[in-house]
Amino acid sequence: MSDIPGPPTVITGHCMCRAVTYESSGKLLGVGICHCDLCRPQAGSAFSTVAVVSRRELVFTGTTAVFAHIGASGSKVLRRYCPACGAPLATESEGTPDISFLKTGGFDQGDWLQPQLEMFVTRRLRWVAPIPGIPQFEGNPSF
Repeated sequence: MSDIPGPPTVITGHCMCRAVTYESSGKLLGVGICHCDLCRPQAGSAFSTVAVVSRRELVFTGTTAVFAHIGASGSKVLRRYCPACGAPLATESEGTPDISFLKTGGFDQGDWLQPQLEMFVTRRLRWVAPIPGIPQFEGNPSF
């Protein structure tokens, strides 16, 4: 039996300066580690930890900015962040129009987080070991 609690019914969080807050009241679709060449620099780390949530159920309060680019799949990707402090908030892809990849660093409660999958594993840095026992994907899995 695991001592890790389950996710809250409503996920809430904020940017570093608290000018932007967010709430996701929909069902959590998964928690993943992304190793792609674009999530790494946005996270400022070897990978990005994201919660996959319904885009319809995700609400931001405050002003956000968006950096748009073309992702690995060829789809337009929007990287939402706080323009005041620069904190990354979410990634939204045209290739996955119903979901958002919510950055977990600003969660109000994070003790329940446990990765369930790894994405873009062919781009994983050599010194980062795979997490044993969870699915490994070469790109984005279907949710």
